[in-house]
Amino acid sequence: MRLSEIITYYSRQDISKEMIKISPNREIAVKYGEQFGKRPDILQFPDDIKKQVRNGATSFHCSEEKWLNPLEINSDLSKNDLDRLRTGFDLVLDIDCKTISWSKICARILINYMKQLGINSISLKFSGGTGWHIGLPHESLGLTATSFPETPQIIAHYLKTLIKKDLAEAILRKEGDIKNIVEKSGKKREELFDGSEFNPFSVLEIDTILISSRHLLRMPYSLNEKTWLVSLPINEKDLESFDTATAKPEIVKVTGVKFLDSENVNVGEASQLVIEAWDWWHRKESEKKSGKVEEKNIIEYENKVPEDKFPPCIKLILKGMTDGKKRALFALINFLSNAKWTPIEVEQKIYEWNKINPKPLKDGYIKAQISYYTRHTSTYPPPNCKEYYEDLGVCKPDEICKRIKNPLTYPRFSLKRVNNSN
Repeated sequence: MRLSEIITYYSRQDISKEMIKISPNREIAVKYGEQFGKRPDILQFPDDIKKQVRNGATSFHCSEEKWLNPLEINSDLSKNDLDRLRTGFDLVLDIDCKTISWSKICARILINYMKQLGINSISLKFSGGTGWHIGLPHESLGLTATSFPETPQIIAHYLKTLIKKDLAEAILRKEGDIKNIVEKSGKKREELFDGSEFNPFSVLEIDTILISSRHLLRMPYSLNEKTWLVSLPINEKDLESFDTATAKPEIVKVTGVKFLDSENVNVGEASQLVIEAWDWWHRKESEKKSGKVEEKNIIEYENKVPEDKFPPCIKLILKGMTDGKKRALFALINFLSNAKWTPIEVEQKIYEWNKINPKPLKDGYIKAQISYYTRHTSTYPPPNCKEYYEDLGVCKPDEICKRIKNPLTYPRFSLKRVNNSN
């Protein structure tokens, strides 16, 4: 692309204004061909962009993190110093794939899952290549500024693990045969499998490296030097119909769709996602330490566990919850699924429970959670005892509780009492 064409594009008032909107309190890095300019930098006015472009700038990049003063950042600062300067951060999931139809599938699955959790502030941006950026503004996460980058990294890893099966199935349905995936990916057949199953992440990546201190993402409406297409925000409803031709700089339109828009955000609306991700992470770490799933044998019941043998915390949850209903639902589904209740029985019991809650959860949310957890996490026990249930206000231990670490162990002892008495 000629310099004159680059200047013409960035000189558009509608383009420069949109780029400036995302710039406040972010570190900016300007790229000149293959090299970045000085860091840190900032953008304050549309004319700042025009000036950089006339000096040879080809693309503009910004931080996920927001700062008190980006110009005070330097590579010599300690983590504590950076934490003091950071005022917030956004979550950005970077989907990288050479085949855009596959990256669209991945983006749709991620967006749909977050929508099922009641998250409305999801934004979507074409990378300018063959991938996508999915963003959640800081306000939606309900997190402190010091929880970066650990918490967003855990969320990204959790989502990647959660969607793996659905993503594999969707790509296979799209292509019809593994041979087509081999041909499109340019990889050998054996490289595409994890054991006996197709591994979608052999051909697609959700980049967790992007989630790190001072790492940058391409700004909305910036050009991509590899394709000379625009990194374009779009409405998620237009994902499947999106044509990369509409991202050509000479025809691109500013439609009013924003990326990482923090206006009218429901503060903390993504908190359930944060809770689920951390719970998954704690279990994963527990497995690493013990070399197996903690108390794995507690989930191997031969027959359905009757309700009168449930632990006190689960019984109290089933009496109805004023607060913490989403977290309680998470524990219930995992407990019932592992207690040999059938998916239909789990669904019926959950809906019965929800009706007696003072403020019931929406049926759509219940349905989505049952669908995901009965299909994907039934091999995992519910959250471990103490803190999780104490926070919900349902931890009322009896003699058996003192001997266990997970509620799912409880029926083993309560059932044993019955057998011994017989």
